[in-house]
Amino acid sequence: MQINLEILGFATVEDSQKCTALNEKRVVSDMMLRRRLTRNARISLYLTDQIGDFTSPVVIGNAYGEVGETFDILRCIAINETVSPTAFQNSVHNTPASYLSIVGENKGYITTVSDLHATSTSVLKVGAVKSLSYDTLLLIVSDSVDFERVSELNRCGITLKECGVALRVRHTTKEPTVILEGKKYAGYSPSIWSMLEIVEKLREAKSGEAIIAIEI
Repeated sequence: MQINLEILGFATVEDSQKCTALNEKRVVSDMMLRRRLTRNARISLYLTDQIGDFTSPVVIGNAYGEVGETFDILRCIAINETVSPTAFQNSVHNTPASYLSIVGENKGYITTVSDLHATSTSVLKVGAVKSLSYDTLLLIVSDSVDFERVSELNRCGITLKECGVALRVRHTTKEPTVILEGKKYAGYSPSIWSMLEIVEKLREAKSGEAIIAIEI
């Protein structure tokens, strides 16, 4: 089954370690809430703000979940310290979705997809299916794996950028204008490659309708 999506807008952010200038103070005015945000939540909120749509249904993807918060919990257990309630609250993979719902007062459909290296592909597939039921959707993928002592887990020594990509899409019956080739991007988590390729194609096209075909 093939479902075609028209790309209405996109936003990206990346950094070799941690993304800066995410406009947290403007996007999240509540200081206490802002202090609780995870890296993935900050990126997702920034991207949503850049696109300018806090009301559409959302599909969010992350390959590794909130590994920073999970590490903090395990560290506290290992040294017999009290586990932070905030870390516990933020340790689930759908944490960014919950903060998007709270900050944007979005009471509609929001879900999270976690599929390791195939995460962005799965986000596109879920988004394509949901586009048959909603006018527009936001598709967001982010991953942040720069946390304390991450090198002890990353024994291969691979350095991954902190990165996020968001697309605003809608269903269309028009023919595809953007053909994806399954490109790979060194230095980025494979979980985000499909979304990165779409953005690259959009920037190359510069004008005209951008329509992609998603195989379900």
